[in-house]
Amino acid sequence: MSPDAGATALDYLYDRNPDPGTVIDIAPGVRWLTMPLPSSLNHINLWQLEDGDGVALVDTGIFSNASKQVWEQVFAGALKGRKVTRLIVTHAHPDHIGLAGWLCETHGIELWISETEWTMGRRFSLEPGKILVESGVALFRRGGLGGEAEAMAQARMITRVPSSPVPATYHRLEDGTVLSIGGRDWRVIVGRGHAPEHCCLWCPELDIMIAGDQVLPKITPNVSLWPGRDAEDPLGNFIATTNTLEETVPDSVLVLPSHNLPFHRLHNRLRQLRDHHAARMDEVLAATDAPKTAAEVVPMMFRHRTLDQRQMAFALGEALAHLQYGVTLGALAREDRADAAWLFHRT
Repeated sequence: MSPDAGATALDYLYDRNPDPGTVIDIAPGVRWLTMPLPSSLNHINLWQLEDGDGVALVDTGIFSNASKQVWEQVFAGALKGRKVTRLIVTHAHPDHIGLAGWLCETHGIELWISETEWTMGRRFSLEPGKILVESGVALFRRGGLGGEAEAMAQARMITRVPSSPVPATYHRLEDGTVLSIGGRDWRVIVGRGHAPEHCCLWCPELDIMIAGDQVLPKITPNVSLWPGRDAEDPLGNFIATTNTLEETVPDSVLVLPSHNLPFHRLHNRLRQLRDHHAARMDEVLAATDAPKTAAEVVPMMFRHRTLDQRQMAFALGEALAHLQYGVTLGALAREDRADAAWLFHRT
């Protein structure tokens, strides 16, 4: 995820996030809380929805003692005496699903999530080391890092974010699913690109959308081409989702993002995101007058940043996503090099 200067054109409902353990009523039956994250993106926003005589939770925070302590503070304070009815997870990234197993087991509740995100989350929570190393080696080789691929993949293990085992059963969410929560209808809108089957929740009655990571106000969601999905076009999918949201959800909606502050002017933000990626594509096309790997394109896309190994993985994924989008558009061609790296060049 990268900073975005255009975010200043949005209208924010608050000027700061609530402190961890503090719960804010943001709309009738909708509450906001945060969990700490051990990174420069130092928090995740979570949501509670009135659900009959209890509350439904949306997303979890990472699997850590700090997150558990915040949840226990909330359960002993703002939610004291209230039962938890269900857990809804927008997508399977560790800050959103990391405590799903712990919350479901502790409160005897069920998980609601899309099928693809459940599959990914379940497998990663049971085999994190194997998946990180195998996918890392494949990513770095595809990206053109060659002999460095194995070492960089092993290094990812040091900074990995664990998850509690994702529950073995779940309620499947699909695009168009309507959930009745607290007497109000929340429609699932599936977004793609940042995650394969990310679920946003839109309540027309409240004019609110829980956006997860699909639409963020101050940073651009990471859009990467990951190993095992070589034929996909995540950036094309992401741009298509911005169009779907603009056509489906009114501009008046209050957007509840997973990071930074709730905001208005959704359509303006969607246009900013498309413009951002269009500018990135111009950089990518300018860089590929001769055949290049993703690793050779990364310094041109991230020329103002120094990347550590973890950030390099995301940067390579983003470069591959933009290069693959160029292939989809017919502006680029992709070839296999003998060392398994992909080479891209203008057509």
